[in-house]
Formats: sequence, structure tokens, C-alpha cells
Amino acid sequence: MQHYLFIIRTFGLLRDHEPWKLVLIFLLTLLQGVTGGFSIVLLIPLLQLLNIGTGGEPEGIALAIRNFAEGAGIEITIGSILVVYMVLLTFSALIQYLKALLDARYQQTFIYTLRRRLFRKIIMADWQLLNSRSKTNHLQVLTREVPNLAAYYFFYLRLLTTVIMTGAYTLYALLISARFTLIIIGVGALTFLAMRRFLSRSFRLGKGYVDSYNRLLKYIDDFWQTVKIAKVHSSEDYYYNRFDEASTSLLNMEYRMQRNWSLPQLIQRIVGLVVLVGIVWFGYKSGSTPMASFVILILLFSRIFPQLIAINTDINMIVANVPSVKLVMQLDADLPDVGVSAERREGSEERGARRAKSAERGVELKEGIRLEGITFSYPDGERLFDGFNAEIRAHNITGILGQSGRGKTTLIDLIAGLQKPAAGRILVDGVLLDEKLLPRWKAGLGYLPQDPFFIDGTLRENLVWDSTPGAGGGGLPGERGIRTGGEDDEARNRVSGGGAGTGIGDEEIMAVLEQVNAAHLVKRFRKGLDAFVVNYQTAFSGGECQRLALARVLLRKPSVLLLDEATSSLDAENEATVMEVLAKLKERVTIVFVTHRESVTRWFDEVIKI
Repeated sequence: MQHYLFIIRTFGLLRDHEPWKLVLIFLLTLLQGVTGGFSIVLLIPLLQLLNIGTGGEPEGIALAIRNFAEGAGIEITIGSILVVYMVLLTFSALIQYLKALLDARYQQTFIYTLRRRLFRKIIMADWQLLNSRSKTNHLQVLTREVPNLAAYYFFYLRLLTTVIMTGAYTLYALLISARFTLIIIGVGALTFLAMRRFLSRSFRLGKGYVDSYNRLLKYIDDFWQTVKIAKVHSSEDYYYNRFDEASTSLLNMEYRMQRNWSLPQLIQRIVGLVVLVGIVWFGYKSGSTPMASFVILILLFSRIFPQLIAINTDINMIVANVPSVKLVMQLDADLPDVGVSAERREGSEERGARRAKSAERGVELKEGIRLEGITFSYPDGERLFDGFNAEIRAHNITGILGQSGRGKTTLIDLIAGLQKPAAGRILVDGVLLDEKLLPRWKAGLGYLPQDPFFIDGTLRENLVWDSTPGAGGGGLPGERGIRTGGEDDEARNRVSGGGAGTGIGDEEIMAVLEQVNAAHLVKRFRKGLDAFVVNYQTAFSGGECQRLALARVLLRKPSVLLLDEATSSLDAENEATVMEVLAKLKERVTIVFVTHRESVTRWFDEVIKI
């Protein structure tokens, strides 16, 4: 019973994915089975006309065909039979072609839709939830398990096709000879029951394959996370051995799965051959069935047995993919529908654009941020804050100082809305920072972590990909003279190749880079901002990466700037340069600066010690 409930739940994922196509696939399958079986049966009068085993007057299904033709005023000739036969086979081939296209289209669009929906749920999930999960698992689900889920449904559809085809052939066979057909059905049923142990093995092997694949991805990810340490310590063999272990396990699982699918097929083919030869022998000796009908019966049986083998194979494949299906369904169930369902309810791009425009306005901080009675602790960890109170005044540089492990970064996360306090509240200009205010609040934030991230791409792409400007009026001194926001600016953006969709031209980018003492980094490259860099951590020093990341944040024009150890990799001269830039920005931007370095405290207007 539990198994059937699981199947029902899995098919619930198809509820919103064009169910009419499934109905159409079913109808085409049914039509294919009927036409395919009848085209074989139609050979009976053809064989009789050719005097091949006529066996006297027609009887059974042959008689029914003759009576139907006479009633319709159709003369049964070789020509008429061949024409009908050709039409039926052509029609059946056309149906098979249309069904194959529909199957493929449905499967691929399902993969596309589900993968997109899951990825949206992942990126829209709370930071706390994402931070507690394995990214390797998410990667595995999106890249491998979603296609496996689609294959799971595909095998069900193929199983349906096979059952319908088998049913059609069996029905025609029953009309010709019920006795021989029932023997075939009985043998097929017994053989299928004998193969049931292979089904339970398929599930175990499928789960083992999923686990092996997960380990393989994990070992690859581990290497890239620690590649520098691996090279310095010459520990490449350690990572290679782990990879080889997982690869070998995966290879063995693939071989065992293939053997588990192939062995039942071999057994069923042998059994089918023995039964078919036996029926031919006894049928010939008994002479109870006209030879023409008996020839057609053999043709039908030769179709039925492969279908029975296919049924067993499809069921094995379905069971083997169950672990993959469970992973996808678990991820889908664990992630909330926040953002996904909202998008569906909005129903139009116009509303979505209006919503995005509203978010971009951001919050222009006027008074400040107040933390009242904040209590927070990580799961299974000690309490970091217990009734913590603090005030961050607008248009000031507020420093957060404390020893490592005291919660400086966590406090930034709370202010940014990434974490939620267990008790207490955060007020923005006296307004509670809740789910309603959070989208506008985030739109006006600029965040620079201790370890900046860069994508493999051009310098321009890395500087503007995150530049969805808020309305806090931030940015650099003189920016309004650089960026007019009018037609001239748009034209300059087109000519200079500024960030697509951001309205940020090259002049503005370079001005920001000058302010953070990073313009010379662009000039290193012959193509300037169009230079494509594969690994930024290799091309630039740690301090240079941080300055480029700071420039990227400033191009967002935030109203509140959150910096987590932003100058930790800079020397004294560059640190002073950056702090001077920040000091000028505070007229329009509220700056919260997490640091453990006493050298920057002289730039702070206020200090919060934790």
C-alpha cells in the first residue's frame, strides 16, 4: 500500500505539467496497438488467397474479416488486401513517429520546467536553510536526479505503451486460438513472478549508484575547495585515490545494474523460445487450427514475448530510479514555495517588472538601525547574543569590533536579513524589519564579504553583474555628473559596452575604480574592461580582489554598506585610500564595518564592541 501511495505522490509532480499531453500520448499508444495488431491479423485472408495453408473454408477471425468485407461491398483480392495492409502500416508508422516526438518533447520540457522550478526554490530559500544543506546534494539533484525523475516517468509511459501493445496482440491471439494464447499468458505470468527478486535488487543497486555518484561529486568539490592547499602540500594523490575509489564504485554499480537488467531478459527469451517451439510442434501435430491462422498466431506470439520482456525491463528501470525520485521529491518538499507560488499568482511579466521596480527603490535610511533585545544562537551551538542592544546611526561609519567567534559576521547577517533572531527585533527608521519590508531593505544594501567571489568572465561582467541600483543615493562623489541617466548615457553605454540591463557605462565604472585605487588593474590588460579572466584569485592579489569587489558593491549605489573585514588583505596605504573613499560616501551612505584591526578605528564615528 505504501508503494502505491509513493507512486501517487510522484505523479503529483505532473499535475501542473500539461496533463493533456499525457492523455494524447495514451490515445496514440492505444491507436498504435490496435493498428499494429490488426495489420498482422489482416495477413490471414492474404495467405488464404495465396493458397498458403487455407485449411478449407475460413473460420474465426478470418470469417469475420470476410463477412465485414462482403457487408461493406469490398471484394477481397490480393490488391485490396495489400492496399489496406500498406495503409495500416503507414498509419501505424505515422502514429509511432508522432508519439516518439511527443514523448521526447514532453520529457525534455518536464526536465526543463522542474529543474528551473527547483533552482528558483533553492535561490529563493532562506540563507539559514541553504547554509545548513550540502551544495553537492543540490548539484546532484539538479544535474542528474531530475533527468532520472523524467526517465522514471518515461519508463511508466513506455510500460503503458508495452501493456497496451501486449493487450492488443493478446486479444487478437485469443480470437484466433484461446487455448494456445492462455498457455502463453500463463507461462509469461509465472516467468514474471519468478523474476520478482530482481526488482528488489534493482532498488538496492539504484540507491548504491546514487550514493556513489554523490561521493564522486563530493570528492571533486572537496578538491576545488582546497586546491591551493593540495598543491602546496603535494597531496594530489590523496584526492586522486578518493576520486578513483568513487569512480570504481560507480563503474561496478553500473555493471551490476546492467547485469540485473540483462539476466531476466535472457531467461525470458529462452523460456519464450521453448514455449513457442512447443506450441508450433503441438499445433502442427494436432491440426486443430488452420495453417494460415496458425502462421499469424506465431507472428503474434513472436510479438507478445518481446513485449513481456520489455514490461519486466521497464519495471526494473522504474524501481532502479526510485532513489533518484526520492531525492528530488525530498528537495522539493524541504524548500518552501516562497517566490515560486508568488510568481505564479502574479501571472504576467508586467506585474513581475512592477514588483522588481518597487524593490529597486530600496530604503533610504534617514535615522538609523536599532537592535532591541536580540537573542540568537546556531543549532547545537552556544548562544552568541542574549538580549543584545545596539544603535547604528544613519550616515555614519559604525565599526563592529570583537574577537573571532564572538558573532561579528552573524550580526551583519542579522542586519542584512539573512538570519532571523530567536527573540528581539530590528528596526529600520523605527519600522520593524519583517518579511514585508525585507525586499526593499535588501535592494538598498551593499555587502562585501571577507572573501570576495568572482565569476569566470570579463572585468566588466564581474563589476556590473550585481549592479541593480538601489535608491539610497549612494555611490561616489560626482557620480551624478558622470551618469546623466538620459539618452546620452544610454548611447554611451551601447558604444562602450557597459553592463547590459544596468545602465552603467564604462566611464562610471572607471570612476569607481579610480576611487578605490583599482583603475590601474584594468589597464594591465590590452582589452581593458573586455579582458576575459578565468581565475581572478590567480590574476590578482587578495588586496586587489577586495578592491575590485568593493568597486562592484559601490556600483550598486547602496544606501547601507555592510563590510565584513573589507580591508583585511590591504596594506596600510591602500587601506587608508579605501577608508578615505568610505569617509566621503557616508554623506549619502550608512556604513557598517566589521573588523578586528585597530588601525581603521580612527575612521569610525561609533564603535560597537561584542
